[in-house]
Order: sequence, then C-alpha cells, then structure tokens
Amino acid sequence: MSAWIAALLLTHFSASAPELLASQINSLVLESSCLSYNWKDRGPAPIGYLKGVATLFARAVCHNTRPEFQIVSAANSNNPMGDALAWYADEFTALGMSNNQTGLDTFRHSYTLLIGLGITESSGQHCLGRDLLGPNQTSSTAEAGAWQTSWDSHTAHAELVQLFNYYRSHSTECELNTFQEGVICSPSDWKNWGTESDGLEFQQTQKACPAFATEYAAILLRLQGGSSGHFGPLRKKTVEISPECDTLLGKIQNLLAENPRLCSELE
Repeated sequence: MSAWIAALLLTHFSASAPELLASQINSLVLESSCLSYNWKDRGPAPIGYLKGVATLFARAVCHNTRPEFQIVSAANSNNPMGDALAWYADEFTALGMSNNQTGLDTFRHSYTLLIGLGITESSGQHCLGRDLLGPNQTSSTAEAGAWQTSWDSHTAHAELVQLFNYYRSHSTECELNTFQEGVICSPSDWKNWGTESDGLEFQQTQKACPAFATEYAAILLRLQGGSSGHFGPLRKKTVEISPECDTLLGKIQNLLAENPRLCSELE
C-alpha cells in the first residue's frame, strides 16, 4: 500500500467505504492523463463523465460475481461481427492489451473502449437525445444517453432487461450528480420520442440514470459492438482506445486490490 493511501485511510477511517472510494476515484481522475486526453473531433472529456465511468468500473470490480461483470469480462469471443473486443483485436494487440483470458484485465479493456465510445457518440453527455439528423423517431429506435443506445437493442441478452428493471426502482444508484459535472443539458436534450411506454421510459432512464446507461452499453459492446453491431462508430472503427484511460482504470483496479475495505460496504 502506498504511503499516501495509508495516510488517507488512517485520517478518514471514520468515513464510510463509499465516501472513501469516491474520494480516491476523484483524485485519480484529476491526476490522470485521461482527463486531458484530446479526443479526435471532440476534445477533452467532461470530468463528470470520467468520474462516472470510473465509479461504475469500480462498482463492477467490487461485485465481480454479477452477470454484467461476467459478460463484459469474458475473453475475446472471436466473433468480430458482434464482439467489439474481437472486432478491435488488431488495435488492442498493437497496444499490448491482450483479451485472450477472462478476467479483470479484459473487463478493464472493455471499459477503456467504452470510454472512447461514449466520447464519440455524445462527447460524454449523459442527457443527449436522438440524432436529429437521423430517421429514428419511434420509441424503440430513438437513441438516448451518453452511448446513444435504443430500446430495440434489449433483445440482445436477458440481462439488459434485468438492468432496466433494476434501475427503475433504484434511482439512488444512478450516479446522476457525478455524470452531470461539466455537462450542460438543454430542454431539447430531455425530449423523448415515440409513444410506446417502455421505449419512452428507456430513453428517460438512459439520460437520467447514467449508471444504467454505462452498464447497459458495456454489455451491448460485447454482444452487439462488432462490425454488424448496434454502434455506428464501432462498426466504422472510429472509436479511439486511449492507453491513458486504461492506465486510470488500472490504478483503480490496483487500489481496490490493495484496499478491499473500500468494497466492503458498497451496495
């Protein structure tokens, strides 16, 4: 354990584990080169977006028996039509990021690609609505949230609907306050499209509950993130893989391994 982490844990021992973890994550994001990374045609990511994704990454690492983690941490499926890790295999190999084994490293690499995907899709804006230049105006096809997913994708895996149902009744876990930092939402951003109730609620939940949007997109990235998948930027291979962001997530991974108490009181 590094000296500064030990000192912080000692000084704030009376604080709750979630408060300590949030403080540690915020510090690591602020110190990270991922925060200043200049994404092509997008510029730096909003700080709230990086804090939010980092928080969800930590939450998943702490609860690595959950179905979402099992799906996203699975080894490269060698199905480039569906699995983003297979589709981007050459790019990951060039960066020395192997996804040949199931586990934390593959999970981290999935989230590294997920960060780049959200930047490309929305510039990291949790409240973004559908692409107004596109044709998708029904409740099932209208894109929403940082990763611009739509309700018609929910048939890819039963866990996607399970996530939707969970966050419908667990709004306190949505991390909206975190993702809002550095993002300005307009009234038009919050507009939803179509008439079917599940699709309308899905759009709203994607925007107002970015924790749901993050976990949903992470699963979809592994199932419909390839050359024939749900995400246009992935199909076109315009999403960047940032080693700087992988380093940030790696530091969080190491922090949790060295300080298991930080996971002990999380929901």
